[in-house]
Amino acid sequence: MKLISFEGIEGVGKSTQIDLLKKFLISKNFNVEVYREPGATDFGEKIRDILLNSNSNISDNTELLLMFSSRSELINHIAKSKADYILLDRYYDASIAYQGYGRGISLEIINSLISLINCPEPDNTILLDLSIEDSIKRKINDKKDRIESSGINFFDKVRNGYLKLASDHPKRFLVIDALLDKEHIHKLIVEKIK
Repeated sequence: MKLISFEGIEGVGKSTQIDLLKKFLISKNFNVEVYREPGATDFGEKIRDILLNSNSNISDNTELLLMFSSRSELINHIAKSKADYILLDRYYDASIAYQGYGRGISLEIINSLISLINCPEPDNTILLDLSIEDSIKRKINDKKDRIESSGINFFDKVRNGYLKLASDHPKRFLVIDALLDKEHIHKLIVEKIK
């Protein structure tokens, strides 16, 4: 089984690229499963509702622990999978970027949680990179959830956190300019996973 995670700030086109890659892999007769974080399982979807609800007033530590509770259930689910490819719309790098770099929670604590729940490392991580300004333009008409309402400074830290992760793990990460044409981005992703 190959595990491929898609990362990036809001509005970078993760869902579009996951869908394109899924269709490509199915056309090559691979069995593919797609999951989103937080969510993916019944329990995870309940946690997602809490995390993204604009009326939820939760601490940064609670946010982190809820993310990992949802992720733990997802990992247990994936462990039973017979799929050739698992495509993840965000994974543990999102916690490092959002709760670590964005919220300022200790990376040591986050890494200990990754270890605690035995997160398998992705074979590839696709980071779709976009400036904060372009992200805002793409999401201008969308209703913002609790995390999306965190402000420009927060998302600047998140983006820089993602770029630091990519720099620290160059063999696993592929950084792609999210302003490129979607078919061009798809081609770059296919070349990486081959």
